[in-house]
Amino acid sequence: MGHYLSSHLSYATDHSIRRRAASGGVASALLIHGLSNGLIDGAVVCVTTIVNGKVRPQFKIATSREEVLAAQGSKYVETRFLKEVLPLIRSFEGKVAVVGLPCDVSNLLRWCKKERHLEKKVGLTIALVCGHNSRTELIDEIARRLERKSGQKIVDYRFRVGHWRGRLEADLTDGTTISEPSKYFNDYQNLFFFSERKCMACSDHYGYAADISVGDVWLFRLKSDPIKHSGVIIRSVTGRDFYQSTIKANHIKSQSLDIRDILDGQSRIGPSHYNVSARVKAGALLDMKLKDTVKMPVSWHAYLNALLNLVNMRLSETEFGKKIIFMTPRPFLKMGLYCKKALESLK
Repeated sequence: MGHYLSSHLSYATDHSIRRRAASGGVASALLIHGLSNGLIDGAVVCVTTIVNGKVRPQFKIATSREEVLAAQGSKYVETRFLKEVLPLIRSFEGKVAVVGLPCDVSNLLRWCKKERHLEKKVGLTIALVCGHNSRTELIDEIARRLERKSGQKIVDYRFRVGHWRGRLEADLTDGTTISEPSKYFNDYQNLFFFSERKCMACSDHYGYAADISVGDVWLFRLKSDPIKHSGVIIRSVTGRDFYQSTIKANHIKSQSLDIRDILDGQSRIGPSHYNVSARVKAGALLDMKLKDTVKMPVSWHAYLNALLNLVNMRLSETEFGKKIIFMTPRPFLKMGLYCKKALESLK
């Protein structure tokens, strides 16, 4: 789980902030509170844009509530974080909070050590708990399917909104919205089809370097709760002070949560993500070299799970493999997911 000061179960008190949030809207509430109270002057966020008819992520610095809300939701697709974000921060006059994946935050902080003026500008870092990211080929195929189904072009896209697993949504040229269960995209993503290669070498599921880590808590007892909650890990004094300030302003409802509950809420993917050693061992069979940064024992089921991830990723890197993947009936994808979940659940 990394170093931490405290852990919490939280949600944004404002329903309008939670409405299109992927989780409990806590990251958005933190940013909006910081902007409205002068704790920060801007927030580095990722928005969904349509570029040449394709869904793409883009980073920008939000300076208002409306711009923060426009960036809500998980993106699940490869980005060019440092290439886009470093120039944004360098040219911005004022202090910023930065929201990013664990690898984004740790890479940014390394640059802050090189460029002290960057360090002075970055007032808060928020890491979004991350399993892995997907290449653009996956979202391009899902978008094509939605457009064929609706007979319209997509003008806006949201990867996941709503309670629990949620739904994906796409706004269309005729003003209507098409919606599908999140598994329409996530069944492929969870099987590591079209995973970015860099994710295979990453052990940072929870955002170790950030001031605050925020993510879903998949605890069964929360499934029936009408308000979806976020799991929050406070990792620094800066993060603690910012978080407490937001609570005092009544922008967040928070209760203490045992760190083991956050781990339990990610009991399959968290340990699997951390176990780079299993992917190193499985990668040797596929002539794929990875650096072992955690030196963990590798059980037979962890090895098979890692091998499945790598094989699926490699298959999706070939044109023939892409055709096979997208021709596979959904019941077979579901069978693959059940097998993967079983391997991840074994201890």
